[in-house]
Amino acid sequence: MPKKDYLEGAINHFKHQEIKIIEVEEWGLTGDDAIYVKPFTLLEKSELFKDNNDLTVLIDIIVKKSENKDGEKMFDLESKIKMKKFVDPDIVGRIASEIIGTQSSNADLKKK
Repeated sequence: MPKKDYLEGAINHFKHQEIKIIEVEEWGLTGDDAIYVKPFTLLEKSELFKDNNDLTVLIDIIVKKSENKDGEKMFDLESKIKMKKFVDPDIVGRIASEIIGTQSSNADLKKK
């Protein structure tokens, strides 16, 4: 008799998580240009927050998780440097909070 896989349900649940869509009017990222965010894995979260007590972790979150509607990364290392110097930190904080937030309304979610 095969051994029961007790993690199968948890893995299937994660595979079917919805993609969060975040619009940032201040940056012109609305509609098709909005930020699309796949759910974090535990590994991704641990990499971001490991020994990181710096507020730039907010930028790391945005750079790591932001994709366009085609699944391509929106930001890179150069974007990170520019965000540190030239972008409103309150907007960065708001976007990062929406990305890592666990509460979302169905209007903010879209299946890919």
